[in-house]
This record gives sequence, structure tokens and C-alpha cells, in this order.
Amino acid sequence: MKQLISRIKHIGIILVWDLITAIALFFLLFIVVSGLETEVMKAIAVIVTCCFVFLMMFMKYQLLYKQYGRDDVTGGKNKKEFERIARDLLRGDGQYVMVYANVDRFKLINEAYGNSVGDMILREIQTVIDEELRWDEVSGRIMADNFGILMRFHSIEKLEQSLSRISKRLSGLSDEDGNEYGIILYFGICVIEDNEAEVSALLEHANLARKKIAPSHLVPMGIYDEKDRERLSRDKELEMKMHQALEHGDFIPYLQPKYELQGETVAGAEALVRWVDPEEGMIYPNEFIPLFEKNGFVVEIDLYMFEQVCKLVEKWVKEGQKLIPISVNLSRSHFEIANFFDKYEQLLKKYNIPPKAIEIELTESLFYNDMSSLNTLVNKIHQAGLSCSIDDFGSGYSSLNMLKDVKVDALKLDRVFFASGEDDKRGKDVIQSVIRLAQALDLRTISEGVEKRNQVEFLKQMHCDLIQGYVFAKPMPIQEFECLAFGAK
Repeated sequence: MKQLISRIKHIGIILVWDLITAIALFFLLFIVVSGLETEVMKAIAVIVTCCFVFLMMFMKYQLLYKQYGRDDVTGGKNKKEFERIARDLLRGDGQYVMVYANVDRFKLINEAYGNSVGDMILREIQTVIDEELRWDEVSGRIMADNFGILMRFHSIEKLEQSLSRISKRLSGLSDEDGNEYGIILYFGICVIEDNEAEVSALLEHANLARKKIAPSHLVPMGIYDEKDRERLSRDKELEMKMHQALEHGDFIPYLQPKYELQGETVAGAEALVRWVDPEEGMIYPNEFIPLFEKNGFVVEIDLYMFEQVCKLVEKWVKEGQKLIPISVNLSRSHFEIANFFDKYEQLLKKYNIPPKAIEIELTESLFYNDMSSLNTLVNKIHQAGLSCSIDDFGSGYSSLNMLKDVKVDALKLDRVFFASGEDDKRGKDVIQSVIRLAQALDLRTISEGVEKRNQVEFLKQMHCDLIQGYVFAKPMPIQEFECLAFGAK
């Protein structure tokens, strides 16, 4: 809405300016045709009118240029204007550093205080950053709660001091009652070696560095290095062949069994993607899934994996095998596409899928978004004859509201619950409480990442329903899973 109002204002300005210009041109035409006493007076009138028209057009250009270079939320520079000025500064002398700043857990601030307060905080962040910069430095909002900063570079120590001043000022921001918002900025640093490099690429490098924060600095920051360059090179290599790999069927579903605890027998499985490249061999998900989530290709992979599972379930039905539910993941990138679940429903109609044969796993982080939209999706999943679970429960900032408001069928405890030592009584108490809560809500519980036998015994005592982990089995090819589950040869 703000952007629409801003655009309407811009259009109004254009119309007013064009009207004034048209009147000036009409005046010029009038004085020429009506005739002045001397040719000199005519010439002077024409020159004055032309100068006036030129001045009006110049002022219009300046005003619109300033407006369209401004960010709608912060009032500072938008991404396009930031990149333009940064590009000009890099043409000068001296060394620069690109800084990518992200506000930690900004979504939680928006949820707690509302979007209007969130926008006010973003404006304040932009103001503080700008006030700490020199005349030959620039900053701007890149997107959401992310800011780009181009600064003069002298040393990492001096850079840390400058960023520390910004962080200290922002950490003191508080509401009307004096309660601090808890603003923390995470920084990614890319020291610029080549001033001819694209500004967008420098931002990408700095953002990559932000994801590997080192604790040894004055502020939370990571520095782009040779390993990051190798990572980017590898990402580009994988991007160049990912579409062809999908067409050729190089993405293979592996199944990791889920064991019911009492009898310790296979009672389900999760479909996990593997990339078997004809030249390289096996490429594991930790290498390509983060890339696909970033470039959006994960949407195609998810849909492809869902169809592979549909084919497999239909095959088992025709063979008369017992029904073993298979779960598939649904990435958050799908929520950027309108009516994305329609394609899933089309696949279900194409294949003979019994009810509850497939389960959709929704990652916990999805539940920080629009709860109403998630409820609508969960209802569609159920109407399509599928079940639904919350994956990675406990990996983030779990909210009991998600369990109260969204009618899922199962709760999948994240492996973080089982990362502590055997004598962690506090951790065991948390696991016990979560399982009891799930049981009270009539939710099945699945514990993933279980690797030790004593953890199995503890979960048996807690009446956890299923276990998925290396203690029983690793992800395996479909044929191997069929041998395990059905005794098939």
C-alpha cells in the first residue's frame, strides 16, 4: 500500500510538471504568432521561454530521480541507488570494503510489536548507519531487514570499531516504556580487491560471509575468504547442470526407515534426495540443497521427489505390499508461488495413492509466517488424503500457538534434542514434556537424529511413537529399503 501511494504521488508530480510545461509552451506559441513590436523582443521572449521550459524539465528530472532512488520504508537509498553510488565510488582511489548487515530475529520483533514499529526500527537503523559514514561512503536497504554498506577500508580492526559504534547505538533502541528491542546486527565482510567487480557480486560475497560468523570479533561478523570463493565457484558449476540433471533423472530418492519403538519394526520412511552425477558420482544434499533453496530450484526438486514417491507407492499397491507411509519435505520457497499445491493434487489424481500413504513435512520455521495461510494449506493436505507433520520441531523458537492453531497429525522432534550428553536431565525433561504435550493433543511423535541405544530405551519409556536415526538405519536406495521392509529380493 505504501508503495502504491508513493507511486500515485510520483504520477501526480509528473502531471503537474507537464501541465506547467505545456502552459509555458502555449505562451511561447502565443507570443510568436501574436507578434511583438520588434524581432529582438521576439527573440528575447523565445530565449526566456525556452530557458524556463528547460529549467522546469531539469527540476522535474532531479525530483523524480531523488524520489525513485529512495527506499519506501527507510527513506534512505534503495538497492538500485545504493549500487549506482557504490559503483561510482569504486571508480575513485583507495580501497573499500563491502558490508552486508542483517538484523537478527527481526521477524520476532515484527510479531511482538507490529509492522509499523518494525518499519520505524528499520528507519532508525538506516539513520544510524548513515550518520556513522563519511561523505565518500554509502549505505542502503537491500531488501527486508538487510542493508548494504560500502566503507573505506584501512584495517579489520578499524572496521570492527566502526561497526561496533553502529551496533552500540542500535542496541540501545527501546520502546515507550524503556524496554530495549534487542537489536543485534550480523555483518558479512568482503574486502574489495578488484574495484571493477560488480556491486551485486560484492554484496553476494559479503552476504555469504555473514553466514559464518566468527566469535573472535567485536561484533558478530564473518569475512569472505578463499573458501568462500571456492564455494561460489562450486555453486555456479552445480547451477549450470542442475536443470539437465533433473531432465535426465540424476536426482534419486533414498529412503530412511522410521521404526516403531515397541516392536522395533519398519513403520514408515522419509524420502531424501540424492544427486548421482554421471561424472562425479554421489553429490550429497548438504552441498546442493542450500544452493537450491537460495535460487528457488528446490521447488522443482520437491515436486519431482513427490512424483517419485507417488510412483513408488502405486507400485507397492499393485504388488500387494503392506502400506508403509512415506514422508516428503515441502520447502518454504513454495509459499512464494500462488496455488502451488494444485500441482501436488494433480499428481495425486494421476497415481493410485491410498489415503495416509504419503505425509507432507512442513519445517518449523514456516509457522512464523501467516498462520491463516498455513491452516489453509494443512486443510488442503488433509482433503487430498495426505497426512501432515511439523518437521525440525525445536530447531528454532518453537511456539505452542502453532500446535494449538494448526491441525497437523505428527510432531517430529529435531536432532538438537539428542545432541547433549547422556546425563543431561534438563534436556530429558524437555523431551518428556514435549512428548506428553503431543500425546495430549493426539499427535504422533517421531524422534529424528537418534544415534545411541540408551536414547532408544529412554524414548521407549516416554512412549514416543517412531524413531528415525542411524541407531537403526541410514538413508538407503529404494531396492535396499524394500528388502528391509518387505523381505523382497
